[in-house]
Amino acid sequence: MHVEVLGEESRRIWKRGDHALVGISAGNSYFNQERLTKLLTWAGHSFAEIDVVYVDTHIDTMLIADGRPPAYATKSSKSSVKDLRRRIRRAVEAVDPDGVRLRVRALSQLMELPEYQAVRRRTDQAMREDPQFLATCEEMVRQVVGHRSGGADGAEGGNVMTQAHFEAGLSYLQAEAPLFVDAPTIFNVRSSTLCYHMLTPITEQLARRDSSFRAAPTLGYMIVRPPELVAS
Repeated sequence: MHVEVLGEESRRIWKRGDHALVGISAGNSYFNQERLTKLLTWAGHSFAEIDVVYVDTHIDTMLIADGRPPAYATKSSKSSVKDLRRRIRRAVEAVDPDGVRLRVRALSQLMELPEYQAVRRRTDQAMREDPQFLATCEEMVRQVVGHRSGGADGAEGGNVMTQAHFEAGLSYLQAEAPLFVDAPTIFNVRSSTLCYHMLTPITEQLARRDSSFRAAPTLGYMIVRPPELVAS
């Protein structure tokens, strides 16, 4: 795997090798079976513990914002999550068949933990009170959902993000953001490295550690991709 570490602090945390957090989104074509297996195999050689978290929240809200009927959105989101669980399970079985070092949980499960809720309160407060962090979060929402259709009929090619899209995307990000901010507390580990396949506005800001709202000092960030995708 090709690894891009976001800063010297992240490199130091990565070298400790305590824990990797691998986030996976439902409905994202990037996370196919082969890439998941390669990623988890690499993580298994690099870290003592690994947590895989797949996002299963606010997917239906995004589809409704696309103009899909609620019943369709509910059915489609459940199908996407089910398919993602199957791919993750097969990758885990190939990498850690005894289930010793690799844990898999839905984001909705983490949201029930007191540790997550404590970090969520801090993150939500920062979104309300820190203009720089809020601007970064809004930029990330525009990046993630800005390509979606803005038309009520769901026609492609509109490239217009409606208010419904923005609000759905922000709710999605608010649920994910605690993982970007303080994964060591949420997973009860000494240090953690967030592994993702692309640079995002929020990881770019937090990795610099120069803003008023900062991530946990024991959380590092890196971009991990198969070598053949680095130039793409």
